[in-house]
Amino acid sequence: MAEPEKPRDKYSRMNAPRGLNVPLGRLTSPLLRKRGAIFGDIMQRWPEIVGPLLSPDTQPERLIYPGEAASGATLEVAVSGAQALELQHLAPLVVERINGYFGYRAVAGLRLKQMPIRRRETPAPPIRQPRPLDGKAAERLEELLSGVEDKKLRQALETLGRSLLAQR
Repeated sequence: MAEPEKPRDKYSRMNAPRGLNVPLGRLTSPLLRKRGAIFGDIMQRWPEIVGPLLSPDTQPERLIYPGEAASGATLEVAVSGAQALELQHLAPLVVERINGYFGYRAVAGLRLKQMPIRRRETPAPPIRQPRPLDGKAAERLEELLSGVEDKKLRQALETLGRSLLAQR
């Protein structure tokens, strides 16, 4: 026996567009969980992992996995000519730091690729100037700072006080 048809709303369509997040999510989630999230974390945390000495002249490019394994990948790193030899000697330390960050053997080794480093320039956030203080607030700030004799400390406290009092 056939089920009765559900009454359709006059505004509904049979071929209405649907979001791709559900079917694509089912396809990509296992892969990203297995491999993609690690490389994303490495890219994002690279300056913290390798430190200020190596991070300006190096950049992770990709992870190369051996077969279907979820760990023990080779990290391909783009490195400028000046730092290539330095990174070659520090490779075991960098691998150890990456694996220490993840808590397991995510990376087995490094493959160096000597090339110019592409950096995305992120604009510095604009510096917001505090609003000028009215007469009453300026007098109160002077009164609070009257006992401070050190010039640098007084200047720092005055800047802090101006920003705090201007917010109110």
